Amino acid sequence: MNDIQTATPVQQGIKPSTEDNLLYIAIKYKSAMIGALIFLVCLGGGIFFWMQRQQTSELESALQLARITPFLDRGEYKTAINGEGKIAGLKKIADTYAGKYAGTPSGNMASLLLANAYYSSNELDTALKVFKTVSIKNDDLAAAALAGAGDCYVGKNQFVSAAESYQEASKQAETTVLKALYLTHAANCFRQINQLKTAKELYTKIVADYPGTTGAAAAQRSLWQISGNLY
Repeated sequence: MNDIQTATPVQQGIKPSTEDNLLYIAIKYKSAMIGALIFLVCLGGGIFFWMQRQQTSELESALQLARITPFLDRGEYKTAINGEGKIAGLKKIADTYAGKYAGTPSGNMASLLLANAYYSSNELDTALKVFKTVSIKNDDLAAAALAGAGDCYVGKNQFVSAAESYQEASKQAETTVLKALYLTHAANCFRQINQLKTAKELYTKIVADYPGTTGAAAAQRSLWQISGNLY
């Protein structure tokens, strides 16, 4: 008697069903799928741990920032920057908790306050360097950092660079009042280096785009003042 051979679905010309395919894949790639599952579980745990760590870091940085800001308010900039005793200064807080990717909100705020403290201490080069590293999600605060860089350039008599920073600050800012104010600073820089045509264009734009703001009022006064010098 001949042995009876059972034909497989493929030998019979029958296309495997979806269930057959899934079973085949599950068996063949079982190890890989288990590994992927373990990876996802670990990833989920890692994200949870990272979020918990971020919350703890924010609490720590917020408490440290609260302790040092009174020195800043009193104009004691050196102490605000370097700290006193067990009270961490803005520099240490920023170094520990600020950053583009893993920084905390309070840590990033510390970097902005640090830059302002350096500027108020007339350490313009250091202030400019810190302003350029500030990473903060709030648009108006991010704009404040750009404007701070502009202030540093003005202090260094680099008015073209200052104007560029102020214009970027105006674009970044969300508040209309700030948009107008920063653009007015930019126009003032062009006026300072006698680029009156460019200054006039900006002043005119401010008056047209931001009526009723302090910047628009200042721009209008400047237009009156330079009108006789344009021709």
